[in-house]
This record gives sequence, structure tokens and C-alpha cells, in this order.
Amino acid sequence: MKTMELKNKMNKEYFKNKIEELKSQAILYQKGIKSNMIEKCSFIVEVGALTIGTDDEGNVITQNTITPTQFSQKAVDEIMTIRFQSCSGKKVIPKVYGRNEWYRSRLDMVNETLELLGEIAS
Repeated sequence: MKTMELKNKMNKEYFKNKIEELKSQAILYQKGIKSNMIEKCSFIVEVGALTIGTDDEGNVITQNTITPTQFSQKAVDEIMTIRFQSCSGKKVIPKVYGRNEWYRSRLDMVNETLELLGEIAS
């Protein structure tokens, strides 16, 4: 019985920590949307579940990040010429989003997850 109580307590603590982490992400995404200024580099490119970024030498890389790299239209055009493939070798076509569109979709996902976790944790 004590083991079960300990597991339940650990699960609740895990969910509380995850909820706090997601709340921080939501604030970050809200700030990304609110800083609505005219930008030359306002596009985010996704390949599957990853976003496109660049390494220290300017090479195009795929990455899993909360705040992705933003690109100009010219850079997006160049990225679209690169062939990306899945682990199984199938071609993956990049998707291009406006910055606000990308941040809003992530904010919606975070808010939905927070709602579900809130129900589980209570």
C-alpha cells in the first residue's frame, strides 16, 4: 500500500513539474506572438517534427527546439531546394510557416496539453 501511495505522489509531482514547464513555454510563445514587428526574417521551416536551423558555420540542420530559427524568403527558397528524408529514406517536404502562425499553433498545443494535465493532476 505504501508503495502505491509513493508512486501516486511521484506521479503528481511529475505532472506538477511538467505543468510548470509547459506554462513557461506558453509564456515564451505568447511573447513571440506579441512582439509583432516587421521582420525581414519571419519564416519558420519545419521538416516532419523538427524545425530547420543553422549551425555555427551556417550549415542547414534539423533541430528540436522551442524557439526555432527564422529565415528570410530568400533563405526559405534555398532551403526548399534541399532534399530531406525520413529515417526510412522517404522524401519529406518542408512546410513553411509565418512566425506568428507557428507560435500560435504551438501555444494552442501547449494550452491543450496543460488542460489535459490539469485534469489528470487534480
